[in-house]
Amino acid sequence: MNILVTGGAGYLGSVMIPKLLIRGHRVRIVDVGYFGTEHLRSLRPGVEILREDLRLIGRDAVLQDRLLEGIDCVIHLAAISNDPSADLNPTLTTDINLDATVELAKVTRSRGIKLLFSSSCSVYGEADGEMDETSPTGPLTTYAISKLEAEKQLLELTTDEWRPIILRNGTLFGFSPRMRFDLVINIFALYSCMAGEIHVFGGGMQWRPFMHVADCARAFLFLAENNELKHQIYNVSHENWRVADIAEKMKQLVPHLKVEYQPQLDPDSRDYRVVQHRITEAGFMPRISVEMGVEEMIEAIITGHIRDPESVYYRNAKWLKELSAVEGREPQEVLNLLETLLGFRGN
Repeated sequence: MNILVTGGAGYLGSVMIPKLLIRGHRVRIVDVGYFGTEHLRSLRPGVEILREDLRLIGRDAVLQDRLLEGIDCVIHLAAISNDPSADLNPTLTTDINLDATVELAKVTRSRGIKLLFSSSCSVYGEADGEMDETSPTGPLTTYAISKLEAEKQLLELTTDEWRPIILRNGTLFGFSPRMRFDLVINIFALYSCMAGEIHVFGGGMQWRPFMHVADCARAFLFLAENNELKHQIYNVSHENWRVADIAEKMKQLVPHLKVEYQPQLDPDSRDYRVVQHRITEAGFMPRISVEMGVEEMIEAIITGHIRDPESVYYRNAKWLKELSAVEGREPQEVLNLLETLLGFRGN
């Protein structure tokens, strides 16, 4: 297939792209470039990388052709990701996570292109028991609200000939060429080896569904290649753990680790577990446990495979703050600043 991956230079996309290439797919990437694209330029075979702003997709016919000409499937990952980043600029979050998603869906529908949308298990909010895809939703944050509203509008666009597929991802962890250290397990891995100490806020009793980033990438690939899907919404997760449980797992991996429990001034009330029977019944099984993913990250940090791991570059919200007035800049201007700061040499 010819596959367009939006946000393909991000944390998940950077793991996904090689897997698509291994399967023989031809890949085009569109990414505004806030976090760089240079790490994708050594891929073999090569991929086409377009630096464009998806907010223009609904009203720019030339851009539509440039992105979608010859494309069979769109994997839509592009978003303002995680709660702190979304809260920096709720208007920008809505523009990208919701409005651009809906416009992209309309264009792909008109061209008969398969669409996979990256949503989030955070749409469940705070709930008792294990949530399946039919359970009530209750998003608590700007990010989660934008994802759920996008889901609803995609479902409204569904026809007999065109059925978008929605993946509600659990909290991701694990190594990526575009690394992030603003995800709970990744943060614990970083400070376990850099400081020998981690902090658990608010008691750590809140449940989260976790999934290794490589398993999540495999799930997208699996659903992209499967044309006999029974459902439109799939929970994509592996293991449900409380945050305090993850801290204990860290102590088993790093025996000298000190765990500090601290009160949280702004309580995070998200608390949910999910089941993933639908995707399991379809034939997909995750492979990588929390322990395996943490060990992988710690080794990457210790061996220097991750350059300057404490840099704000690896924390989405902090990096967007560094790129001051992101909303008012042209995408190419932001990318030029990024490459100057990081010492990249973009093509």
